[in-house]
Amino acid sequence: MKIYTEEMKKYFEFLQREIDRVYEIAEKARSQGKDPTKEIEVPQATDMAGRVESLVGPKGVAERIRSLVKEYGKELAALKVVDEIIEGKFEKFENKEQLADQCVRTALAILTEGIVSAPLEGIADVKIKKNEDGTNYLSVYYAGPIRSSGGTAQALSVLVGDYVRKKLGLDRFKLTEEHVERYVEEIDLYHRAVTRLQYHPSSDEVRLAVRNIPIEITGETTDNVEVSHRNVPGVETNYLRGGAILVIAEGVLQKANKLVKYIDKMGIDGWGWLKEFVEAKEKGKSDEKEEKAVEETKTKTAMEETAKIKKGFYHELYEKFKTNISPNAKYTKEIIGGRPLFAEPSTNGGFRLRYGRSRVSGFATWSINPAVMIMVDEFLAVGTQMKTERPGKGCIVTPASTIEGPIVKLKDGSVVRVDDYHKALELKDQVEEILYLGDALIAFGDFVENNQTLLPANYVEEWWIQELVETVNDVYELELRPFQENDMDIVEEAADYLDIEPETLAKLLYDPLVTKPSIEEALHLSHILKIPLHPYYTLYWNTLTVEELIKLQNALVNATIEWGEYRGFRYARRLEISLETLGDAKRYLELLGVEHTVEGDTVIVDYPWAAALLTPLANLEKKIEFKEFHTPIDLINEINEVKLRDRGISWIGARMGRPEKAKERKMKPPVHVLFPIGLAGGNSRDIYKAAQEGKTSDVEIAHFKCTSCGHVDIFPTCPECGGEAKLLYHCPKCGFESILDTRCPKCDIEMKPYKRRRISPSELLNKAMQNVGIYTLDKLKGVMGMSSAHKIAEPLEKGILRARNDVYVFKDGTIRFDATDAPITHFKPKEIGVSIEKLKELGYTHDFEGKPLVSEDQILELKVQDIILSKEAGRYLVKVAKFVDDLLEKVYGLPRFYNVEKIEDLIGHLVIGLAPHTSAGIIGRIIGFVDALVGYAHPYYHAAKRRNCDGDEDAIMLLLDALLNFSRYYLPEKRGGKMDAPLVVTTRLDPREVDS
Repeated sequence: MKIYTEEMKKYFEFLQREIDRVYEIAEKARSQGKDPTKEIEVPQATDMAGRVESLVGPKGVAERIRSLVKEYGKELAALKVVDEIIEGKFEKFENKEQLADQCVRTALAILTEGIVSAPLEGIADVKIKKNEDGTNYLSVYYAGPIRSSGGTAQALSVLVGDYVRKKLGLDRFKLTEEHVERYVEEIDLYHRAVTRLQYHPSSDEVRLAVRNIPIEITGETTDNVEVSHRNVPGVETNYLRGGAILVIAEGVLQKANKLVKYIDKMGIDGWGWLKEFVEAKEKGKSDEKEEKAVEETKTKTAMEETAKIKKGFYHELYEKFKTNISPNAKYTKEIIGGRPLFAEPSTNGGFRLRYGRSRVSGFATWSINPAVMIMVDEFLAVGTQMKTERPGKGCIVTPASTIEGPIVKLKDGSVVRVDDYHKALELKDQVEEILYLGDALIAFGDFVENNQTLLPANYVEEWWIQELVETVNDVYELELRPFQENDMDIVEEAADYLDIEPETLAKLLYDPLVTKPSIEEALHLSHILKIPLHPYYTLYWNTLTVEELIKLQNALVNATIEWGEYRGFRYARRLEISLETLGDAKRYLELLGVEHTVEGDTVIVDYPWAAALLTPLANLEKKIEFKEFHTPIDLINEINEVKLRDRGISWIGARMGRPEKAKERKMKPPVHVLFPIGLAGGNSRDIYKAAQEGKTSDVEIAHFKCTSCGHVDIFPTCPECGGEAKLLYHCPKCGFESILDTRCPKCDIEMKPYKRRRISPSELLNKAMQNVGIYTLDKLKGVMGMSSAHKIAEPLEKGILRARNDVYVFKDGTIRFDATDAPITHFKPKEIGVSIEKLKELGYTHDFEGKPLVSEDQILELKVQDIILSKEAGRYLVKVAKFVDDLLEKVYGLPRFYNVEKIEDLIGHLVIGLAPHTSAGIIGRIIGFVDALVGYAHPYYHAAKRRNCDGDEDAIMLLLDALLNFSRYYLPEKRGGKMDAPLVVTTRLDPREVDS
């Protein structure tokens, strides 16, 4: 099935050509044998199947995964692959344990799209153990990184384990009551002593689950918290097993509903207990709902009997709203000092909900007016995280200038609407109070994704224009279309009927967010079409109580009013009233959000806000009477020809979370080279200083033995004869060494690929400095000791070149830059500092409307693997590119590749994007730079890293840097060492495979 256009096909082909060009250069460099292996250690994968094979194997499985997923879907395909592995279609295994291990890891990798590290790091081991009656059962050892796979995949891994158990003819896990109570204690203790579980099951729920799950869910120690149920047979640790706890609580039990669907879909029997568990929970919920419904009915009946009057529309809406959706104060807990609370839960004046999406919002990102950022003392900036009341737990913020900004009260008592960034800068020092924060533009998909009830929509311009268009179509049978250019003949005919200028109507239709009718035109359209008043001129009437509304009307009767006439109706142009006469009603004006100024002791409401204030009050010609069960807008709509809709029903609270980030990745403390210096480098681990002082150091480090001349050194290529050197294994017991055996023939124990040896930093560094032609350095920071399994050190030459270019290495040999993830789907050339000619070279020939690209103000649709970085990132990557060029030239003897001097020179070059909980990167192409401290990319690109944009930050690295310098041999030996490493890279983004 074709999933992309011819244009996208050309784009992907262009990317692949560039990828192949970079790989070709890296292959030439790595083949020289100056790195731990001669091969590039970042294999390419075009899809999920390729990633699975690269990450966990077995060899040759990718092709079968592709065909099986196409035929059966991902979940069933995982089981079919298990069948074929057991049938021996790919590899032969020595025993059932190895076979079971491969099956579980491969199936989990398929279920997690081959991106997260859970199949490698989340499953510590798979064993076949014996029950007390002598039967065999399957035991899966989970580790902490299983968290990265998500609850559904955790639960499915248990289902897969059971499927493998049956296929291998193994019995169930027959646990004792001692086992059961150990699980109950562990889950509760983990929740209390380590971290709060997303779902904390009851003791009975845990007992039900562990008694019925047919495999053993166990694991290694993750937390140094001891349990009281100790020395349980078959359980190797008396400390908390975090991985196992997560799988039971946040996997099987929390995702029980989903798991039941998969059980039916995958046809796995023996899980009827889980269906009963889900049905019982649902029945419990329905019983609660019935009780609640009965109570609500009683309350409603009582209220109706006592009221005996008709309720206002908005009063009823508020009643339903408050019954179904209550304020959620969870986000207000754990407030950190110095990070402000912007709005209380569901409080008028907080963020006003506006459904929609800007070019840089959606995918857990809110857009707000840039003026808001200024008015909150710049605690909010592009990329700042907020903890939110709803729809999700958090978001980041980005700017959108076409939505409403804050309404503020100044120190002189005046009230001003601030929709413009520059106006906000002028006024920020005069502000006494923020009355209304302004709009939060939120994609309705974020509510769906978080399973949140949609809140009532506030009345906004995009709703008003739809009502205008619909009414014109109904009354005059003319088909107008909002948000696009309309046929001018139809526009002129409609304008003639409506008695307004055709140009005004055309502009209103094309861009109703920016084009506002005058107050006269807005009132005129409301009169003749019977549509509500334009939202720009609608005040926050329902913020007041009915009593306050009546007081306000009574006070305004004493005002001096200048009237105007337009198309047969009267409207106020200016209103003046003394502060003394206005009294408490001054506060009511502020709460309405009506612009006014205070001059001396006089309050002045000028054009157009005088009409916005007095028209709903029937120009003070009709008196508003109190009615029970009515809101101010309900009462206004009863006496007024111009009707109102409520622009302030739904409000959302939020507080500041993490600040935005765009910063180079440094280990703590920072490191230039993965080379052990021990104690000789002092607290700063400075190799250069140790060499200058002539110190020696005893360190554990891998050595290689030349196969030609027998010379032993720390380099994989012999420095004496240039021959190939092989890793030298050492017996820690008897001292035997060999490049052929990994097991000592004398002691029959595993030998280690390293040994504690004395090194001379000055001797090693002098040679390295001669090799690259650099003889002075400020510092050269190494590591105290190697944390990798083989303890192979990086060549010192790499560290010298990094230090010279002021860049730092990460644990795997790569150089990283971290930035907060932010979404973007469209951009303007002028926003990212790229010429039209360069964009055309990169394949951007037409704008989003299909018009040829000729202006830097045109809006272009972003291609899915193109990214826009911060200028901070650009400046650092220039240094990285210079380092890579120096490396090619001075170490590998190859031509320079990047040849960059300024950040613009990086445009068109490729990077790898990588999230810290994954082991699969994705290729990205730099197309521009912005001043914001974020990493902009298409939502699909972030989703391909299994991320959304709620405050997460991910790394990028130049592709050639990763290919030259990454090695699995540098990765820490400890659990989780393979996380946050580019073990495989996706070259082509497939939207069908991104995390949904």
